[in-house]
Amino acid sequence: MTGADKAAILLLYLGNEVTAKVFEHMDDDEIKKISKSMAKLGHVTRTTIMEVVESFSAITNPESGIFSQGDEFVRKILEKALGPVKAEMLMEELAASSYGDLVDILSNMDSKSIANFLSQEHPQTIAVILAKLKSKQTSEIISLLPHELQAEVVLRIADVEQVSPEILQEIDEVMKKELKSMGGTQRYKVGGIEKVVDMFNHFDRSKEKQILDKLDVLSPPLSEIIRKHLFTFDDVFQLDDRSIQSIMREVSNDTLTLAMKTSTDDVKDKIFRNISSRAAEMIKEDLEVMGPVRLSDVEKAQGEIIKIVRKMEEEGKVVLAGRGGDDVLV
Repeated sequence: MTGADKAAILLLYLGNEVTAKVFEHMDDDEIKKISKSMAKLGHVTRTTIMEVVESFSAITNPESGIFSQGDEFVRKILEKALGPVKAEMLMEELAASSYGDLVDILSNMDSKSIANFLSQEHPQTIAVILAKLKSKQTSEIISLLPHELQAEVVLRIADVEQVSPEILQEIDEVMKKELKSMGGTQRYKVGGIEKVVDMFNHFDRSKEKQILDKLDVLSPPLSEIIRKHLFTFDDVFQLDDRSIQSIMREVSNDTLTLAMKTSTDDVKDKIFRNISSRAAEMIKEDLEVMGPVRLSDVEKAQGEIIKIVRKMEEEGKVVLAGRGGDDVLV
């Protein structure tokens, strides 16, 4: 915790009246720092309270913790200590300088400008910043970064699960200063596989392939995870019947039977409607007599079918949802 965080916890514990009196003896910068910590504090555990106010342990509330009352609490304290006019001015300054401001700034900039701005930064810094933006904007920016950076940044976004507030704050301040110098001018889990997969859904097919091919070299396990999550076996059967019929012609009955072992009734019904009645009867019989199978074998069979679908997409034989139009067979 920073000194401001500790001061915020202590003052919140002591209450409004004491806090107002303490603020009377502080300068504006100190008040802003502590108020900012109060506004973002959230829940504070009893253990943390005891560490901060151990000299007052005899009067520590026996409850499990306290909750910051957020902006309204800060506003009341500032009004008591400084009066309504100055309190309002400080609240406006706090809002303008609070964390998340960088995200707001970048959200209103065009992707090309952001890519140019970030291209000289370290890939880890780029990853942390982009992981906080919406996936569509993130994918646009990555597409405009230098080619040698694109896969590296994707790799780091996938690796970054959580970042300390101190690091985020430092990056935020540095980036805002740099943005101001060039004339441009939550809370927060960042990155992870989900973020990367969602981001890939906004890449066009050629860009997706280019980055995945590079990731095959940089991090094969990550590349495999992304490919696996991008398109599922059940997703195949969201396609139109004509496309499914085309796909089924490329799949062997044995592979299809094993892949269907864990399928829902809706998926099975759609498959049976799009293959010959003879093949459907054979597969139904095989499923009835099939004993226990390993989940890994089922997933492998489903993966083979997904590979067939993606190959057909690359060849222009099917169009997947979200890849440029309705699901159609070319």
